[in-house]
Amino acid sequence: MLSRIVTGDEMWVSHVTPESKQQSMEWRNTHSSVRVKAKQTLSQRKIMASVFWDRHGVLLLDFMQRRTTINAVAYGQTLRKLRRTIQNKRRGMLTEGILLLHDNARPHTAAQT
Repeated sequence: MLSRIVTGDEMWVSHVTPESKQQSMEWRNTHSSVRVKAKQTLSQRKIMASVFWDRHGVLLLDFMQRRTTINAVAYGQTLRKLRRTIQNKRRGMLTEGILLLHDNARPHTAAQT
């Protein structure tokens, strides 16, 4: 039975790629002003990710587009991606049947899902 269990979860993930000192260097005249860099707020550097795994490891890591939320339609699309991933990575698992463990958030329990 354990080989048929797939667990899913959503989380906020930071995606910051800071510049190195070499990348941020620039040529300036001695009289030129210092360039001011805008600081990103924490919410601009985070993105929603859905991750699904089984006892063998991660099956799917799916990132949402910026400024979108998880709803029944988006979660249904993610589940279709998960199905294709299982077909490719875990051949024969779908024929045995899968037990999907996730919380009772509205997108997970919606009739459309």
